[in-house]
Amino acid sequence: MKSVKIIFTLVLALLFFNCCVKDDLNNSATLDISGIEFIPNVFSENGKVVGVDADIASQAIQNAGINSKFSISNSWQDAYNATLAGTNKALLTVSYTPERADLFKWAGPTSQGIYGIFEKGRSDFIFPLPIDECKKLSQIAVVRGWSETTTLEDLGFTNLVYYNTYNEALNAFMNNQIKYISSDFYHLTSTLPIGYYLENVNAVTRYRTVYYYIAFSKDVSDAVVSRVQGEIENLIKNNSTGSIIRKYIPRMIDNFVAGTIQLFTEYSPPSSYSIGEGTSYDVKGSSIDMLNVIMERTGYINKINLTQWNDGYEIAQYLPNSAIFATARTPERENKFQWVGPISTNRTYFYTLSGSGLQVQTIQQAKALESIGTPNGWFTHEFLLNNNFNNINATALTSEDAFNQLVNGEVKAILLPEIDLKWLAETNEIPLSNITQHMQAMDYNSYIAFSPSTPRSTVQLWQNILDQMKSDGTFSTIWNKWHNGVPMP
Repeated sequence: MKSVKIIFTLVLALLFFNCCVKDDLNNSATLDISGIEFIPNVFSENGKVVGVDADIASQAIQNAGINSKFSISNSWQDAYNATLAGTNKALLTVSYTPERADLFKWAGPTSQGIYGIFEKGRSDFIFPLPIDECKKLSQIAVVRGWSETTTLEDLGFTNLVYYNTYNEALNAFMNNQIKYISSDFYHLTSTLPIGYYLENVNAVTRYRTVYYYIAFSKDVSDAVVSRVQGEIENLIKNNSTGSIIRKYIPRMIDNFVAGTIQLFTEYSPPSSYSIGEGTSYDVKGSSIDMLNVIMERTGYINKINLTQWNDGYEIAQYLPNSAIFATARTPERENKFQWVGPISTNRTYFYTLSGSGLQVQTIQQAKALESIGTPNGWFTHEFLLNNNFNNINATALTSEDAFNQLVNGEVKAILLPEIDLKWLAETNEIPLSNITQHMQAMDYNSYIAFSPSTPRSTVQLWQNILDQMKSDGTFSTIWNKWHNGVPMP
């Protein structure tokens, strides 16, 4: 009799739970979802709200069994404030930032954006122009309150001209009232007349990668948000998001489609680099091979974003389900990430041209050099800053840039990992005898660095698979393919 009572009680509890979940998901009221015109992400067509983010959100919300209605707002600020205030509201195409993280509940990403500065006409700028050099440009058109704008403000830009709408800023740019404009790349190219971008516009720099989410007002239940999040991930995995994106951006390449995990790396051979362009674009390298095997074993392969180091490094510190690799695990970085690895070594030395006659056997001698080149934002750059070097030249964006600065005589020495230096010398057909290796500055291993907000279960799964690869010989096979003769980490 006691067992019957227990079963009866469990059944009642289960029925109560299911009813609560159902009510929570349906939430009785209809979700009021808005957006502003932001082609190709959100816009109105034949009286219907469509676009990359609108279509993905609509499909995910429909699959989640949630009632909703979509509308276009005339003002970003009004729509943003209305969603902040609630109730039962959501806003499309909201870039996820640390400042906004606690203001809303989030589901996504639905798409990726690339913020850049563009010029009318053609100049002699070599893309990408360093961000500090962009601060010296003449006035740049921006839209008041947009993330593209606040990012530049945070970077210390004082040469911005503010417009209330994107159309106002774009008209000023097209009518030669202003030479530069800050914009999301896809928004700019989709809004301009066909062919106008290629004929009249030049990209000056790329300064931020962003991910667009659905931002829910805080009163929307966690169950609703979680259900939508799960359906977005299902759409990503079955490539429905890719199909939707290509409907609006036909030439979109796979690497710019949002994944379930956003993975970032930089041009840093032999760990990671790119070959080809357009539809033949691909990323390769020793760390790329390792991550692809890990993802194969998880059951889903995410796309890998090859971007500037500082861009990916910043994103991976706050964006949920994101990581940057191969990242030197230094004491200064320890608490900024969750770590999976090691996947590589970073024995790092000072290098000079052999004919220079320079000696670098101590830190004091290194500080006495006229100049030391190293990539901006790298752990090598952090080392020089932390040790109070006054001869730093960190204008290089990649290890190859720094290597070329040494070869061309622009700097007297460089600080780079041994693996990078040997690869660059070989691919540029420069004998190692032409370059002198001096004192070792550091010996840190490289890891996959996950954002703190990434679920611990995901991080542990990746670490477990990497450990399996080391046990079954897969890791050593990949390592010897790229670094034969170099000790494994």
